[in-house]
Amino acid sequence: MTARVQFRLSYSEVEDRILYSGTFADGQEMNLWFTRRLTLGFLELADRVSVSTSGVSANPTAMKEVAAFQKDAAMQSADLSTPYDGGAPHQELGEAPLLVTKVTVKPEGEGRITLTFGLADKRQISFPVARDVFLTIWNLIDELVRKKTGWLSVQSPMSQHRTDHSGPGDGDVLH
Repeated sequence: MTARVQFRLSYSEVEDRILYSGTFADGQEMNLWFTRRLTLGFLELADRVSVSTSGVSANPTAMKEVAAFQKDAAMQSADLSTPYDGGAPHQELGEAPLLVTKVTVKPEGEGRITLTFGLADKRQISFPVARDVFLTIWNLIDELVRKKTGWLSVQSPMSQHRTDHSGPGDGDVLH
């Protein structure tokens, strides 16, 4: 049986971080820590990317509404019933969770988005996903933040994160 791409998100109160575990099609698993600052910045970045890739070139309000509808549709079609089946530890990344310090989200066209996670040790892990998978990841992170973390009830220093815009097609980068 061919391994499928899966991911699981969980919140650690002790670490005050989100653990993102994911398996690739080759069956290797990676475990990544997302800090509060990075996660909240990612949610803003994901919102902008979803609107800009919605395929609508109407007014900004219509673009946001279409993107929200597409996000809901992606969740409706996501397989949330199959239990997560972690694979073998990734050969290069190992088993222990690694701290993510930077996220790049780059639309690739044809309904694909490349996610690149910069790690604290300066390595990067990059993989393309279908736009629907990206929308599902965004939605599940958003839901986890709203229901489990309590991060939105505290005044967050959102001005401390930095988002660079490198130019059209270069992707959005969150540091």
